[in-house]
Amino acid sequence: MAVHKQISFLAYLLLVLGLLLLVSTVEHVDAKACTNECGNLGYGICPRSEGSTENPICTNCCAGYKGCNYYSANGIFICEGQSDPKNPKACPRNCDPHIAYSKCLRSRGKTLIYPTGCTTCCTGYKDCYYFGKDGKFVCEGESIEPKACTLECDSRVSYMTCPSSRMAKLNQVCVNCCTAGEGCKLYGHDGSLICTGEPQSYISTA
Repeated sequence: MAVHKQISFLAYLLLVLGLLLLVSTVEHVDAKACTNECGNLGYGICPRSEGSTENPICTNCCAGYKGCNYYSANGIFICEGQSDPKNPKACPRNCDPHIAYSKCLRSRGKTLIYPTGCTTCCTGYKDCYYFGKDGKFVCEGESIEPKACTLECDSRVSYMTCPSSRMAKLNQVCVNCCTAGEGCKLYGHDGSLICTGEPQSYISTA
């Protein structure tokens, strides 16, 4: 009888360990590493909390973003925004005098990101909407944390110039468009400009 209980306990323990390993594997599969390629994006919209009782915003319920709640100066809820950045409504641009401020679920950075710099759908913020240079919706960002850049070397880069080096040629550098410093210019083997480093707010990851 005691042997049977020990076998049952051992089987239960193995089952629990197996489930833990399965969950760990699923989480690992879901983890997404973004590449160092830059997206060909025109601009991004990130709905964010704005305004205050002292400095009210100029908007209305129709033009306000979905996911953002709008309030009066004395804190009374007025409405949720009706305009989806993916499919914006044709709304009047008048200011609703009742609206003083908005609160959005996730607020990161400025409302309008232009230019987007070295950003892709993968590295862009979740709840931010990205559009092509033709103004058409491309994607919603996929990164919950600040956008991450890999430290991979871009094999297309032959040399770069940076303001800190007085724009002298820096050869044999391990860099990519995402990790290049602000104002640095990356050039290909034929001397053509690949990209210019933008001000970044990312976390570099290996």
